[in-house]
Amino acid sequence: MAKPKFYLDTLISAKGTQAIKMLYSFNGQRLKYHTQVSVNEKHFQPKCNTSTNIKPIKTIAPYGEQHNKRLADIALDAVNIVTETKGENLNVKYIREQLDLIYKPKPAEPEPAPKFKHNLISYLEQMIADSISGKRLISIGKSAGNRYTRNTIKNYGITISAIRRYMQFHHISILPLEEINKDFYEAFRFYCYNEEKKEVSTFASYIKDIKTVMSETGSTEFKAKDFIMPSYEADTLYLTLEQIDKIASLDLSDYKKTVQHIRGKIIEQLSYASLDKARDLFLIGCFTGLRFSDFNTLEPKSIDGSFIKVKQIKTGGRITIPIMSRLRPVLEKYSNNLPTLSNQKFNDYIKEVAKLADLTEERKVTDTKGNTKNETIHPLYSLITSHCCRRSYATNMFKAGVPPMLIMSATGHKTETSFLKYIRANNEDKANLLAETLKKLGL
Repeated sequence: MAKPKFYLDTLISAKGTQAIKMLYSFNGQRLKYHTQVSVNEKHFQPKCNTSTNIKPIKTIAPYGEQHNKRLADIALDAVNIVTETKGENLNVKYIREQLDLIYKPKPAEPEPAPKFKHNLISYLEQMIADSISGKRLISIGKSAGNRYTRNTIKNYGITISAIRRYMQFHHISILPLEEINKDFYEAFRFYCYNEEKKEVSTFASYIKDIKTVMSETGSTEFKAKDFIMPSYEADTLYLTLEQIDKIASLDLSDYKKTVQHIRGKIIEQLSYASLDKARDLFLIGCFTGLRFSDFNTLEPKSIDGSFIKVKQIKTGGRITIPIMSRLRPVLEKYSNNLPTLSNQKFNDYIKEVAKLADLTEERKVTDTKGNTKNETIHPLYSLITSHCCRRSYATNMFKAGVPPMLIMSATGHKTETSFLKYIRANNEDKANLLAETLKKLGL
């Protein structure tokens, strides 16, 4: 029995590819079968029909191996079907139908979906599912048409959890969309501030997601003006270059040494090796302005001569950052694999590093838990986290006289207004910077 052969259709698609068809002669009949595989002519090997060692498609072709497997499977199934078919069914139409059942199955007729009425939780869950699958895309702004980031999707989940806790507290089983009104807003705000003692920034994030939901539902009854997102200013610290240099010059070379770290009720012994890795990660963050998610996953291939080029995980934007002289020794220390740690471990370890570097001066911290301003005193080292790196970079560059627009090209801030809110420079800092600039200009 002759074996199936493959040939290229003469029609060339707009992409410059040609469909591969199978020709199979059996019982005096000829079956021409469309394999649903298309390739560029230069990747097709006609000698596959005369040699068992040559495959129809070159392996260098896109999806070459997958396509060759499909063609081999179709040819084998065609031979098997013909061999097993007897009597009047042994004809081209029947063989094609049997192959179609395997390789071109028709989707089953979907049953009519029951009408489903969304509520606040179910709509948020649908938004998460559609954002993960890519069905739901960003619709406005410079990122329009792009997929939502992992952080955005994660925040939706955090908002759902908060709403569920609110519902459980009030013994509510379901929140219909038509009941998301001013009364709900005020009750939810009271719960977040008075029961959970949430920060203003946290509540504002919840409201942002709820307004997004209601906007997408197209509800004509929802009044966005009733859902006020409170303004706030995060009281996040930064380190001066002198303080960062203290951390950089700390001797952690004796990897046999350990320090005791207390986290909750757990007492850990942290080795100097772990602290050294955290310190170097911290310096990378302080001298690049990258977010933790970016500097913790930095790869050597991102280092291009005197620059670091990365695609930001949070925004998807591409940035290029000049490598500071202070950063060179750290990068040279890790020629192949740059250090990496979980965010929790990094925050634990860097506090111990800062403590060893004698960053013990007291700092007043202001927060707005429960919509009430609170002030507490803490040693500086206990306040240092991964976000301190990025804010330190931006603030130190500004205080050194680097124009905001140039710093923004590294940090990825879109507007100067948002950048100036972000940095930690007071009016005295700005006045001193202006004085230095006037002096340089001779004014």
